[in-house]
Amino acid sequence: MSCIYNEKVKRNAAPLVCLLVIFGLSLIMVSYFGTKIGLTQEMKTALDLVLTMLFLLAGYAVIAKSREVYRYSIIADDLIIHRISGDKNHLVRRVKLSEIRSLHYSRSGRRILGSVNSNYSRNLVKLGCCCEYQDEGNAKSFYFSPSQSMLNKINHSLRTS
Repeated sequence: MSCIYNEKVKRNAAPLVCLLVIFGLSLIMVSYFGTKIGLTQEMKTALDLVLTMLFLLAGYAVIAKSREVYRYSIIADDLIIHRISGDKNHLVRRVKLSEIRSLHYSRSGRRILGSVNSNYSRNLVKLGCCCEYQDEGNAKSFYFSPSQSMLNKINHSLRTS
């Protein structure tokens, strides 16, 4: 199959903001219990400073992640996934359509440890599309969030090959 298809998907920031609020509340609780266990004023000030820095770093990470856009392209026999952050364009995955074994929706949270090591961040909250493929004899998989039109084109190419 020789076709060209291109789409961009923006990350939903709501789950990240919810996690940031929960993280902030937990830091407030740590600060509160720090005063209850009898820390000196200097120790409490240092603890509050460290907790504030952690929250600011987490907030920066949430803003950076929510600005990411993923571009999915089908060009000839290749499925190409790019991560776009500002002006930076990073190739995440390039898979030949003929190497794809299956596409299915499954809960991506079942492989949390695998998501830590992956350069393609998986959504641990909602259902994602799992793409299983063969790469140099090894079975590999990744999660992504394509539109239904993109899935139809990939499935059509799987049926014709």
